[in-house]
Amino acid sequence: MKVINDAIHGQFSLEGVRAELLETPEMNKLSHIKQLGLAHLVFPGAHHTRFEHSLGVSHIGGMMADSIGLDKQEKILVQVAGMLHDVGHGPYSHTLEHILHERGGLDHMSITEGIILGEYDVLREGEDTSIQSRKLIPDILEKNDINPEEVAALIRGPDARGSERTLLSWVDGKEDLVSEDRTLGNLVHGPVDCDQLDYLLRDSHFTGVKHGIVDHRRLISCLRRHGGDVAVEEGGLAALEGMLMARGLMYSAVYFHRVTRVTEVMLSRAVERSASNLPSPADMQRRVDAEIWQALYQAGEYSRDIMRRLKYRQMFKVASSRRQEELSNEQVSRLVEIAQSSEKRREIEDDIAHRAGLPEGYVAVDVPSVKLLLSEPRMASVDIRIVGDDGRTRWFREHTPIAEALRKRQVSQAAVYVMTIPGYEKTVAKLSDHYLFS
Repeated sequence: MKVINDAIHGQFSLEGVRAELLETPEMNKLSHIKQLGLAHLVFPGAHHTRFEHSLGVSHIGGMMADSIGLDKQEKILVQVAGMLHDVGHGPYSHTLEHILHERGGLDHMSITEGIILGEYDVLREGEDTSIQSRKLIPDILEKNDINPEEVAALIRGPDARGSERTLLSWVDGKEDLVSEDRTLGNLVHGPVDCDQLDYLLRDSHFTGVKHGIVDHRRLISCLRRHGGDVAVEEGGLAALEGMLMARGLMYSAVYFHRVTRVTEVMLSRAVERSASNLPSPADMQRRVDAEIWQALYQAGEYSRDIMRRLKYRQMFKVASSRRQEELSNEQVSRLVEIAQSSEKRREIEDDIAHRAGLPEGYVAVDVPSVKLLLSEPRMASVDIRIVGDDGRTRWFREHTPIAEALRKRQVSQAAVYVMTIPGYEKTVAKLSDHYLFS
């Protein structure tokens, strides 16, 4: 048995299969990958890792399992899936994932599945010599009578297609009952799941941003297994509202914070523009945060300069930005095109830089998310089943106007940012107006 002293959940223990998983290279690699990437440059306390988050997710999964009355084996399955849900994350997680994927790599969901099924190895060449008596994750699971395919399926979720999901990203049902039991899947990857409860609490704590505080114990105590799905008792409605609002506020205040976006863009451009001097995407994916930093220092003067700027917090400045409501349909379409084509975006960035008298790479056009331009569709569905005192199941939207407000709310401060080095803001702003908004 292993005893964990966690900053969020206090003391809890891991035993059996989870204690064995704790010793694997796949899990321990996560202790060197920060949960929020470079956000500590904005929020000094945000040095927490995906390792501690994964343990917290597993713990909350157990609490949820107890609340809805899962049997022992079902509970263990949820806890294991929660513990392993992030093992496929690479260095700097989502900041670099799209670049590595574009260069021929894999997305983190596919890698996670591959690790669990024994089809992907996280170790780089030569690292196996330092691992004594290694046990593979699928072997550990099977030894404990757990089907690796079941675990992978729970992490993917009932309706998952490998993309990053959010609190509200599930499709409206046409009826209250589902044709198959999706209870376990939705506990791990659903509208109210153990992953999101933990990262809201954890990210709020370590960033010092109080928006993410959620009455999770009340919410968990009101979860019910209902008609092959997970529902919330009416008595937990206020806690559910609080969770949904916390999710939206944390997006605005932390995940899409303007300076957080600047740090992420600087790092991604360093990788993107130094690709020919960097290791393969497969090798990069197997590294941890510090190893990426080292690789970029060695990849050329541009990437070295960017990493020095990040090291000493000499950030790019936002020269120009636009909110969605300030854009015409034509301008939105142009930004969508830019966001979908890195080649097109780089052409515009380099043209602006050249005309501003800057070297290539020192102007960056950032569209935080194409989806955000389209009324944030991840927030568009707020349908969660609520079980009333009369036993009837109704949708969340039938109980509160907050559902509609959350659906419409924009979580990014801007639809587009144009960034550059200090001293060139006015020149770059004028040029970007011509290239992007004229």
